[in-house]
Amino acid sequence: MLDLIKVEEFDNKVIIPKEDFEKIIADVESLMETVEILSDNELVEQIKESERNIKEGKIKEIKSKKDIDALFV
Repeated sequence: MLDLIKVEEFDNKVIIPKEDFEKIIADVESLMETVEILSDNELVEQIKESERNIKEGKIKEIKSKKDIDALFV
């Protein structure tokens, strides 16, 4: 998940490049969102139901106008 980050210590403080810090913040936010989703039992059940619908072919993927037209035949 996290790449190698160059860390320096100066005056008893840790210094990292801004890009690495921003990446860490983005990763932490993503993890927090994941925890929120997984903590919502109703949402997790909806996701599982959607996955079942996809497996059973109840969901159609639309990539073009031709795919849309095929729905109305």
